[in-house]
Amino acid sequence: MLNNLPFKILYTLIILTYVSLVTLLPSLHFLPKTIVWFHDGQRLIEILLLILILVFQSLSHKSIPYKTNLSTQLSYALYLLLILSIISAALSVSPRHAFLEVSTFIALCFLSLFVANLYISSRDTFIRYFIYALWLAIGFYLVSFYSGYLAAFISKKPLQWPSPFTGFTNIRGFNQYQLWTIGLICLPLLNNSLKITNLTKTLAHLMITLWWTLLFYSASRGALIAWFLGLTLTVITFRSYAVPFMKLQFFYAIAGVLSYLFLFKILPALNHSVLVTATVIRDTMNDRLGLWNQAISLIKISPLFGVGPMHFAWNNETFAHPHNSILQFSSEWGLLASITLQVTFLYAAYYWLKKFNRNQLKSLSIGDSNLVIVLFFTVVANFAYSMVDGVIVTPLSQVLMFTIVGIIIGQYCHQSESIMLSKHYFRNTLAVLTAVVLAWSSLPEILRAINGQEKGFSIGHTAIGPRFWREVQ
Repeated sequence: MLNNLPFKILYTLIILTYVSLVTLLPSLHFLPKTIVWFHDGQRLIEILLLILILVFQSLSHKSIPYKTNLSTQLSYALYLLLILSIISAALSVSPRHAFLEVSTFIALCFLSLFVANLYISSRDTFIRYFIYALWLAIGFYLVSFYSGYLAAFISKKPLQWPSPFTGFTNIRGFNQYQLWTIGLICLPLLNNSLKITNLTKTLAHLMITLWWTLLFYSASRGALIAWFLGLTLTVITFRSYAVPFMKLQFFYAIAGVLSYLFLFKILPALNHSVLVTATVIRDTMNDRLGLWNQAISLIKISPLFGVGPMHFAWNNETFAHPHNSILQFSSEWGLLASITLQVTFLYAAYYWLKKFNRNQLKSLSIGDSNLVIVLFFTVVANFAYSMVDGVIVTPLSQVLMFTIVGIIIGQYCHQSESIMLSKHYFRNTLAVLTAVVLAWSSLPEILRAINGQEKGFSIGHTAIGPRFWREVQ
């Protein structure tokens, strides 16, 4: 198929859009801030990426291979989830916006399949360039942030973060991006799979240390607790195989906290300036508890099909989501959809761990076993973080989440002895319908912004905080 020039062009556009989203958009804004905010610019690129992938899939006869004994059960569960999401969206206050979220998640699933195919067709090359892209993204961000730090240090003024040095509406969005990357960027240092030079390795150590410094400066208790839980469960699951990764993580954590103390405590004290705006040690949880209680109340009101995808934002004046992924799906999509999703996740996790447990790692190369360990850590840590933050809401986090899912699918398929090609007819039809619904449901806000009716995009729900777009108030 890729021998055809139009498909080559489409494929190249997908790759360029994806790399731009993951690498450049955390630091660079491609549209003037007076027209579109960072968050909305990232969302526009995400929509573009997803529609390109849906068009690619709708024209493709290539299917993703997967193990026979998993295909039927998972397919039935996903079909049921699709039906339940459609019912929930149709019954909601604003079906167009509910279908906007449903179509986005379906399209993200196609992103996972696209990534899985990339991984299967060229595993080493894909991992190599994916890590390079993350390193480049972090490098851009660090240059941007520490330039602001230097300016604030010289002027003796507090550093205003996340604005203007970042592409994140909220610091917690940055923490999500951080937590998705914090394990993966260590892969080359575990086994030198990228065959990097000593100079590159030294720069990587410095880069990751400064990346950890921002984790402490951002004062995210949730991210640190999620990291610790992820690391603990990884060591319990893989035992001695996970020890090198654990040592490397603790090394960077210690180096990061020392760097944080030096840059944001000792130097500002010597300079008689204040650069720290928050601290990790806080005892407030009232905002989360209130949101969780409201989500539980919404579940009681509409337990079967929920209030509708994205519709927590219609029931809260400030927060557009409950900062808990399970409560979010349960209150918005309904308990049936939430339970189906959780059972599907546990079922897939069981088979993946059955293939990649510590006994099976003996037969894998060091590179493969480290990749398995890092993928496991990344999923567990981010799932834990999704219990207290909107990990499944923001565009960059969504793209990275389904990228990891795609790599996991690709890793499982690559190691399978018995695989089959699934039928592509239903998937191609679903891709077409999803592209149409995604375009239809997102276009009104985009057209209003293009016509100059408002800065950015506004859905019109009661919540002030962003959900799909950053709301215009």
